Amino acid sequence: MALIALTTSNAGLQAASSFLDVTSNNVANADTPGYKTSLITFQDLLYSGFAAGSSTGQGTTPPGSTQIGTGAIVDAISGRFTQGTLVVSTGKFDLAITGEGFFAVTLPDGTTAYTRAGNFTTDNTSQLVTPEGYRLVGNLIVPPNTTSISVGPDGTVTATTDAGLQPVGQLALTRFANPGGLSRFGDNAFTETAASGTATTSAPNANGLGNVTQGFLEQSNVNLPNELVNLIIAQRAFSSNTQAIQIESQVLQTTFELIR
Repeated sequence: MALIALTTSNAGLQAASSFLDVTSNNVANADTPGYKTSLITFQDLLYSGFAAGSSTGQGTTPPGSTQIGTGAIVDAISGRFTQGTLVVSTGKFDLAITGEGFFAVTLPDGTTAYTRAGNFTTDNTSQLVTPEGYRLVGNLIVPPNTTSISVGPDGTVTATTDAGLQPVGQLALTRFANPGGLSRFGDNAFTETAASGTATTSAPNANGLGNVTQGFLEQSNVNLPNELVNLIIAQRAFSSNTQAIQIESQVLQTTFELIR
């Protein structure tokens, strides 16, 4: 039984460690534009013992089950895609999404990723890119001497230049049936998976997509008070499982000494 307790506490220790990892990452990204909180869920592992209503082998049926659990394991780590607060920004190419949708960007290997962070700038070809250099899908080239850009309700991008207004191109948004199933690529970007469902791309304010506002940035949706409480819970769970392992090790040592 002590061996079962040892493996059970070890499983709890690993689960608590994962909880700490996820919560710490949320806290670290509290000020990251467009960041979406990671959520971790757990499930219990297999049980051993008599099932309810089974015979004990002595002709009697116990009134209840006698089962011992074997710990917990991480069930899933998904995202919470609630709306973040919009704040006025200073970047002349900053954009914010209100409602559903992502900006589509092209990764260095040519694949498409999706982000809620709209802190765009321009690269050496005057195309709109993320701070990491990922180009915004749509071949949006900003004219020289542009002081700001604006996005119309239909996604039409217009630049304000020294020579007046000039068209830049068409901005589209992408949504997923299950955004929680997206894979986190890093650099504020997500990639499509089978769990996320097929991407639906359209102009803003169409097919359930939100709208885009120029001159604002969406902040992270991290709730710091909740995350700090989670840090305490995770730390207590980690500490308790550590103490349990120490006690179980002492019990095993005492048992071995008695056997000898």
